[in-house]
Amino acid sequence: MHPGERQHGGSGEVSSGGTESSEQAAHRRIVEAATGYAMFTLDLEGRIESWPGTAERLYGYEAADTVGSPVGLLWSEEDDALERAVANLAAREGDPVETEGWHERADGSVFWGACTFTPIVNGALHGYTVVTHDVTARKQYERMLERQNDRLEEFTDIVSHDLRSPLNVVVGRLDLYRETGDADHLDAVERSVSRMERLITDLLRVARRGNVVEHPAVTDIGALVADAREGALPDDATVEYVPVPPVVADADRLQQVFDNLFRNAVQHGGAGVRIEVGPLDDGFYVEDDGPGVAEADRSRVFDHGFTTDAEGGQGFGLSVVRTIVGAHGWEVAVTEASSGGARFEVTNVGFVE
Repeated sequence: MHPGERQHGGSGEVSSGGTESSEQAAHRRIVEAATGYAMFTLDLEGRIESWPGTAERLYGYEAADTVGSPVGLLWSEEDDALERAVANLAAREGDPVETEGWHERADGSVFWGACTFTPIVNGALHGYTVVTHDVTARKQYERMLERQNDRLEEFTDIVSHDLRSPLNVVVGRLDLYRETGDADHLDAVERSVSRMERLITDLLRVARRGNVVEHPAVTDIGALVADAREGALPDDATVEYVPVPPVVADADRLQQVFDNLFRNAVQHGGAGVRIEVGPLDDGFYVEDDGPGVAEADRSRVFDHGFTTDAEGGQGFGLSVVRTIVGAHGWEVAVTEASSGGARFEVTNVGFVE
C-alpha cells in the first residue's frame, strides 16, 4: 500500500488518499444506475482496490474474490488488452487510457468490454478509476457488418469476373457481324445476352438468399464444354473432350465452373493452351499443358483473391469454382497433369445411368 491510501472492499468509494470528489461521486452514481457498466479502482500496481456492486453485477465476482488481485483476473486469456492498458498507465499519468477487449466473468463466460482508466490524483497519483461497459452487442453488430461487406465485395468480384465470357462473345460476334453481315452472329449475341441476364439474376439471388445451387437437372457436360470453348477461349486454344456421362447439376452454375477453369488455363498457359476434359470414376477432370500449380500453392489456390499470376490476375475464378462445386456436394482438387500443367479433378459426382 502507498502512503495515504485506503483499502476498499465492496463500498462505492473510488478515491485513494482523500475523499471522493463531487464529480467522481456524480459519475459513480450514473454508473451505478446504468446496466452493463462496472466501476472499480486499481492501485498503482494494477491491483484491484475497490469492488462495488456494479462490478459484482457485471463480472459475477464478489469483493472478497477480487480485492488485492491483479486486474488481469478480469480479462480473457486470449486477450491482453487490459494488460497493455495497465502497462500504458505509467507512461500517461495525467491522461485517461481507453481500451477494448474480451473480459471474462466468474462463470467463465466472456463479453466485449470497453474500458476507461482514469488517474486518481489528490496532490499525487494514487491509483486509477476503471469504468467498464459491456459493448458485446455493438461488437457483434460490427462483425456482422464486416461479414456483409466481405460478402458484398466477393459478390462484386464474381459478377465482374464471370460476365467477361458472355461479354467477350457479344463483342466478338458483333465485330464479325459488321464485317460479314451474317445474321448467325446476332443469334450468338442474343444467346450471350440471355446468359448474362441469367447470371446477374442468379448472382443476385445468391447474394440475397445464399443458395448457390437451386435448379439441378440432368446436364450434358459436353454442351457446357462447347459453350465454354466459345465464350472463354481464344481461337488459338484447343480443347479435347473425352465424353463424360450426364450429371445432375445446376447447368448455369456448372457452366461457370468450366468457364473459369478454361479462363484459368489461358491466363497461365497462354492463348495457344491445350485443354482436355474427360471422365473419372466418380467425376471429371479439366487439365491443361500450361506451367501447372506449384505444390506449395495447391492448398491456397482456391482461396478468394489468391493468384500466382505476376501480371495481375485477380484470383476470383477458382474461388467461384470451389464454391459451386461444394454447393453441389462435390469436391475439387488440383494436381499435376501428365504434361506438367494443372489438372483439376471434380469428384464425388453422381452420374446419371
